[in-house]
Amino acid sequence: MIPKRIALVGPVASGKSTLAAEIAGHTGLPHLDLDDLFWGACWTPVAPTTFQRRLRDALTTETWIADGNYGGPAGEVLLQHAELAIWLDLPLRTCLPRLLKRSFRRAAYGEELFAGNRETFRHLFARDSILLWGPAHHRRHRRRWQHLLGPVRTHGLPVLRLTKPTAVAPSLRAISLLPTATNGEKPCRTP
Repeated sequence: MIPKRIALVGPVASGKSTLAAEIAGHTGLPHLDLDDLFWGACWTPVAPTTFQRRLRDALTTETWIADGNYGGPAGEVLLQHAELAIWLDLPLRTCLPRLLKRSFRRAAYGEELFAGNRETFRHLFARDSILLWGPAHHRRHRRRWQHLLGPVRTHGLPVLRLTKPTAVAPSLRAISLLPTATNGEKPCRTP
């Protein structure tokens, strides 16, 4: 039986949003990107109370797959409402090339992200650039998820921890969250 509420977490550029969209497409679960709730215009975070209200409202629905990398109260609320946590615990050596490729593609094509924000080349080379922030926080985020989802957790939430990119699709196909591959075809773009 497919879980109705799935939390998909992991570091920057681990493939959370792409994978959540693929799972949503296969299962029919609504996709909830936590960045859509967090960011306002001009890359300004909404007020913490606004974010918490938006998150609580979104998580009270019956079904969803939510992706994000938010700790603190937001991460705790997400995990409290989830029936399954999928933790993309991928190494920096995997995430960093993805981050570079994704960020440069977004800047080159002017892709619209959350609240109308766009990554620009100017922004990519600024002090608060995601290119600096992601790698600098990778280890810290890994420790946070280890604390929340590791073997000593007390909340009893089932956790599927995926540490290798090659394990993602087969593991999710095995629990019917992605379509089965046939004749060597790759039916989805998994991270």
